[in-house]
Amino acid sequence: MASSSNKFQVPFAGKWSDFSVADDGTKYVPEPKGSKEHREIWESQVMIPFAIDKNVYAFGGPIPDEMNLTREVDEIFPCLETCEPRIFDSKPYNFEYMLTNYKPFRSHPYYGNSLYLTWLDRIEQSFGKFWKDYGIFELIQFSRIGPKYQPEMLIAAMHFFEKSTNTFHFKSGMMTPTLFDVSAITGLRPTGKTYSPDDVSDNITLNYKENAFSAFILKHSGPENEEVSDEEHVAFLTLWLSHYVFCSRSLQIARKFIPMAVQIHEGCHFALGRLLLATLYESIGEVCDNLKGLVPAKSKSKKAATDGCFQAAGPMWLLQLWLNATFEKELGLFIPTEHHASIAKRKIEGTRLIRLQPNPLEQNTQQLFMKYMKIFLAIDQFKPEHAPFVKRTIGPSWFVKEIPVLNPNAEEEINETWTAYLDPTILSIRIGTLSSEYALIGYQPNLVSRQFGFSQLRPKSMYIRKKNIVLGTTVTSTLYERYMKISRDNVYGFEPFDFNLSYYCTQEFANWWRRYFVSKHLGDAVLISRLESGFTRPQIKRIEQQVKTTVTKKQAAESVKTVKEKTTSKAVESEEPSKARKRPTNLPSTETGPSKKPKPNTIVVSDEEEEEEEEESFQRKRKQPPMNVETNIPETTSDSLSTEEKERKMKEKKEKKERKEKRKEEKKKEGKKSSEDRTREKKHKKSKSSSDPSAQTPSISSEQQEATPEAEVQEDFVMPDATLNELDNMPQQNINPEDIISNKSSGDTLKDSETTVSEKIIPEHPMSAETDNKTSPFKEWNENPTVEVNADETSSEEEDFDSEAIKEAEAGGSELLPETSTSKLSASLGLAEEEFISLQIHDPEAALKLLISKTTTDPLSSSGPSNSTASDSEINSSIRQDSLISKLYTDFINGDILASVEEHPANAFKHKSFLNKLHNPQTDLETLRKVIQLESILDQFATTVQSLKRNSQKLVGQQAAYDALFEKAMAAQSKVDQMKAQVQQPGFGIQECTNNISKWEAEINSLRAEIADRETKILEEKAKRSKIEEAVAATTQESIREAAKEGISHFSAATVIKEEIQSLEDAIKIQTVEVGLIKDHYADFKSKCLS
Repeated sequence: MASSSNKFQVPFAGKWSDFSVADDGTKYVPEPKGSKEHREIWESQVMIPFAIDKNVYAFGGPIPDEMNLTREVDEIFPCLETCEPRIFDSKPYNFEYMLTNYKPFRSHPYYGNSLYLTWLDRIEQSFGKFWKDYGIFELIQFSRIGPKYQPEMLIAAMHFFEKSTNTFHFKSGMMTPTLFDVSAITGLRPTGKTYSPDDVSDNITLNYKENAFSAFILKHSGPENEEVSDEEHVAFLTLWLSHYVFCSRSLQIARKFIPMAVQIHEGCHFALGRLLLATLYESIGEVCDNLKGLVPAKSKSKKAATDGCFQAAGPMWLLQLWLNATFEKELGLFIPTEHHASIAKRKIEGTRLIRLQPNPLEQNTQQLFMKYMKIFLAIDQFKPEHAPFVKRTIGPSWFVKEIPVLNPNAEEEINETWTAYLDPTILSIRIGTLSSEYALIGYQPNLVSRQFGFSQLRPKSMYIRKKNIVLGTTVTSTLYERYMKISRDNVYGFEPFDFNLSYYCTQEFANWWRRYFVSKHLGDAVLISRLESGFTRPQIKRIEQQVKTTVTKKQAAESVKTVKEKTTSKAVESEEPSKARKRPTNLPSTETGPSKKPKPNTIVVSDEEEEEEEEESFQRKRKQPPMNVETNIPETTSDSLSTEEKERKMKEKKEKKERKEKRKEEKKKEGKKSSEDRTREKKHKKSKSSSDPSAQTPSISSEQQEATPEAEVQEDFVMPDATLNELDNMPQQNINPEDIISNKSSGDTLKDSETTVSEKIIPEHPMSAETDNKTSPFKEWNENPTVEVNADETSSEEEDFDSEAIKEAEAGGSELLPETSTSKLSASLGLAEEEFISLQIHDPEAALKLLISKTTTDPLSSSGPSNSTASDSEINSSIRQDSLISKLYTDFINGDILASVEEHPANAFKHKSFLNKLHNPQTDLETLRKVIQLESILDQFATTVQSLKRNSQKLVGQQAAYDALFEKAMAAQSKVDQMKAQVQQPGFGIQECTNNISKWEAEINSLRAEIADRETKILEEKAKRSKIEEAVAATTQESIREAAKEGISHFSAATVIKEEIQSLEDAIKIQTVEVGLIKDHYADFKSKCLS
């Protein structure tokens, strides 16, 4: 740079022979050294010289004083606690707004609008020269093409922004747009008076109601044959400032820009560049607050924004262009060749930066955002490319002039410009006339000295106390004027000197910054993991909401209500009331003592017409779907049964059908039993139930009885541990069903949480004649309902055995024992016939124990008929319920049902069918909750697995299609290359003609006599050759074009399929995560159930 003599010489900070070199090879500038007088000078200068190996460089000043090195300053600098970058915030990320149609940059200007461009051309014809003199012509031209926003890049960059210093915090240090960058990009001066809307004159008044973009243009644009009026020019400038420069949040033409437009129209110069940069700082700060879920500084809303849910207004186009210029190499940007000519003639750097665009590779939002985040995280060293404008080869004349200035007439202007670039100060953000528009923001270029070509030393903070920091918030007009006066009166000194560009820093700065960054940053791997989880978090939330199976009190009440409706008795009233037998089952327990308020029991009514169904499965005669008893024995399909077993099975079904028909005929002939016989049987049943402990119900406390049904249903119930253990181990230990039944009716009094759902249900039933005139006993919980059972007739199956065979078996005289039908045995155990056959084949020992236990529990009575239907139903229903619960814990909680569903999704229907059987009155509320949870998990998991398999199969097919099309494209390319080679190498016909010509030319030389003849032949051959060449050329070019078109078509189709492949791969990744999450949720569920 040129040299000149200065009136005041800033002392050198040091003169060294070489740089300091760290262990990793990084060069550092030694620390400034000097006397106290020298340090006082350096504390007031923005450029401080130093020399290394006789080369002069510059530090970016001022250096920090003693007041800047206190603990109080360390707490607020370089990062205020509430202003830290988003990457240092510990809150989880949620990028749902990136995965939806939400547009955070909807204030993006409309580029290429035909109405606007027509109006711009009209105004430019009249005011183009004025714009150039004012210095806004090139900036107005931005509105023709404008930069295309890269939302992922902008959002990623703003995750590194620190609001109190208005800088981006990278590993290499601080970086930010400066007034120097604004001048290079837009051509706006950094100098001028602070803009005030109060300085506008009353010469021009602009009133309008049409705020919308197109309506505003149509209203204010004049006819083509008329000159542009002052009002029209002001209207155009208002739209330009509102929509293309400051990008108003409202998307309408803001009236607050009218005073600014009037001042520009009248030629009143003000610091437009400073106002533009200050507005950008404020806009980025608001977005950063929103990224952290804070209330923006000037927001009218009192509610904190959700993570990422923001509206980015303001001149974000300036940030886009600055990022393009500063990180052009890292971002992989390029300029299309069609724009090279126009860029070569540019007047400002912004014209080139607008044309920069990223690599055209197709990537989704998540991939782009993560790409930019990794790029910014990798900036650990400041490079010369990060200061793209320091050489100042393009720009206005006042921008490109070297310093120190040789021309005395321009020295004051250039020094004032550079002082504005380098002076830490306060900037005004005031645009409108309202009191809420008074706002200030800090500008600290000394934090980013390397962007000016200076070396970076530990910077000086502009703020000494926290209360003095300005963050773009609204202040009073008095405080606003006070700050602005201080900023005008306190300007750091600028004494230019000849220096070389440098991008170094001191060791002190490097250590200071490293300590700060490491103390805030958790590490790249952790941050990247948290960022990636921000994209899956919305999906995880949706999955959790779908899979979430916690039964609320309301849901529990509804579930019980549903069961209650299912268990409504479907009994048919007898023809005579006296024929229905009533048997109270609320007798006090002999072991626990009499209960004050015995627990109400449900009513079970069996009809003679439904007696046949009891042989297949002992179902409660209630309004509910039939249920099959599930056991833990392996399922045996019909294919696996032997031929003999199949024949025997068919024979038994046939016999059973015949018995049913025979029984119906006997019933028609015999008729009903007499009332005396029924009374005698009723007394017998009562005496038997009194002596049978298994028929007694456990007593409950008075507190339990006083609770309302709703309150009891809404409570959370937990199965007793003893019961769980017995059920879990029942198949292995072969627990006698009699023991299970007795455990339920004896021992300690059950707590309220141990009661079953069926015990809390008040069934609706037809009232008998005796209770018609009385208050229903089921209206209150403390009443004792009775159990109604229709009279049963002795089953004729007891006479199925041959009497002689029975006698012979009792005498032990024959090895062939009498054998009853499997349907009879299975019905006696409460099992389905198929299950009993399978149990008999695979585990005869367990089948025998069940039969013996059944016989022991319910022996034949010699003094009366066989056991009552009610007793059999209770026992067998209990056995069936125990088997169901046993399988629930064995297969569903202790086992892994998701593995079978994952292998064959159709298995989910089988599992759901089993779970549906547990929706019965005997299932307690806690178990019912678990069943509901399991059903929800099964539904979600099966759906996800099916979708995963479908997408996987589709991916294979699409991948094959892509490979085939790509192979065709490659074949077409090979064909094109082959045709080109044929064009370059003439064919056989052409070569033959050439050989003939050479041969005959030789003959002409040797045979003069035949010259005429040979010349004629030569002419003919030449003509022939020309025709062949033309034909070959025409044919070859056409074939090449067709082959190339075909190749392009195949490649285009392959590209489309590749996009779908990418989409499917993304879907598979998400569904794989869903499967893993559901498995984890299932594992947590099982652990909770077993704990």
